[in-house]
Amino acid sequence: MKLLVVILYFIGIIAIGIHSSKKNKTSKGFAIGGRKLNAITAALGAGAADMSGWVMMALPGAVFLNGISEIWLPIGLTIGAYLNWQFVARRIRVKTQKYGDAVTIAGYLSNRFDDKSGFLRIIVAVITAIFFIIYIASALVALAFLIETYTPYDYLHCLIFSGAFVFIYTALGGFTAINKIDVMQGLLMLFALLLVPITMLIGSDNSDIKALDLNLDPFLNLDVIAIVSLLSWGLGYFGQPHILVRFMAIDKSKTLNASKNICMSWMILSLIGSFCIGLLGILLFKNVDSINPETIFLLSADKLFPGWLSGFVLAAVLSAIMSTISAQLHATACSLTEDIYPKIFGTFNKIWIARIIMFIVILISMAYASNPKSTILSLVQLAWAGLGSAFGPTILFSLYLKKMTKFSALSGIIVGGITVVVWRSLKSFGGVFELFEIIPGFILSSLAIILIHNISCKR
Repeated sequence: MKLLVVILYFIGIIAIGIHSSKKNKTSKGFAIGGRKLNAITAALGAGAADMSGWVMMALPGAVFLNGISEIWLPIGLTIGAYLNWQFVARRIRVKTQKYGDAVTIAGYLSNRFDDKSGFLRIIVAVITAIFFIIYIASALVALAFLIETYTPYDYLHCLIFSGAFVFIYTALGGFTAINKIDVMQGLLMLFALLLVPITMLIGSDNSDIKALDLNLDPFLNLDVIAIVSLLSWGLGYFGQPHILVRFMAIDKSKTLNASKNICMSWMILSLIGSFCIGLLGILLFKNVDSINPETIFLLSADKLFPGWLSGFVLAAVLSAIMSTISAQLHATACSLTEDIYPKIFGTFNKIWIARIIMFIVILISMAYASNPKSTILSLVQLAWAGLGSAFGPTILFSLYLKKMTKFSALSGIIVGGITVVVWRSLKSFGGVFELFEIIPGFILSSLAIILIHNISCKR
């Protein structure tokens, strides 16, 4: 019964993709849906594309093992997401339309700085592709692992199915299909994340809950560097193309305030539900060492619910992972199609070129993910920090600094990206190098922008 529910869910997604494919008349419609997203679609699309499977698997598992000291990461992400909606969303919606009606971040930056050489556009598109391939690979590992757990097939077959399935519905429907599916997936995720902990509480008596050792010390086993690193994840939001494109695609800038409220409410409720699942998991599983902590959400659903209902929970976890893969796959393909392909081959049939690029990107990501022992969290950290440091400061300054130049933008992007890679390679030395690489990357990128800007202004 559980697998039947998941199969029906997969069929529904493909149906939406096929239906949406009929509406993709232009490359602009395929890339950002013609800027027609309403408040709910933009909010849940941004949330579902952002949260991924970590909120369903990694976060409950970490809390299950370490208690409330894991609170700093969701706090950092919540603050970062709010600031992104508050200070970036409206301005980037208005300015991407003002500067050449850009449909990608690379296109916006190129038009904003009047880069006739196309060098800035190409640099942004290439960096986006590199880090997103790593990001997609990490999500494919998680998706294939889950399917392998619940089917008789081996990891490689599950990986091939995962990549093929996400490619098909993303390539068919483009941005419109992704966002329609994300609304459904976002609601499904929230339903599951609230249902499981509420059922845990209802099924437990007060004496059991009072007897729990919930590790209520938020500073347990953490030093200042660890806490600051966890909080700093919020900086990454300013440079994530798959999230920023939701702001660019909303129908009216006036809609953004309502969309912000919806997205933040969804995000906070989802994080609370995920956190409570980890804290209360000990009620159902006394022997922590006997289970994989990252499966605590699914194991709890299996123990609490009948097969059909636990199937909905499994579908919610799968949807969380797929929503992020599809958003990043689409953003990568559109960036390469809009920002590099026309410079070389012209503008012939961009939609089909985007689909071909999607196929190539998913193949590369699958090859990267072919080792089932790949470190998922490590890959996510690298991609999140790389995009956040390379693009975050540049986006912020481009929206608020009127006289910023192309050279300032290029320096910020290059310095931010290089710093992340170099800092990561120095982690083995310990000490200050244990700091999450997005912090030095973001700071040095910002300093590079300011320095080059001041030099340019003095000339």
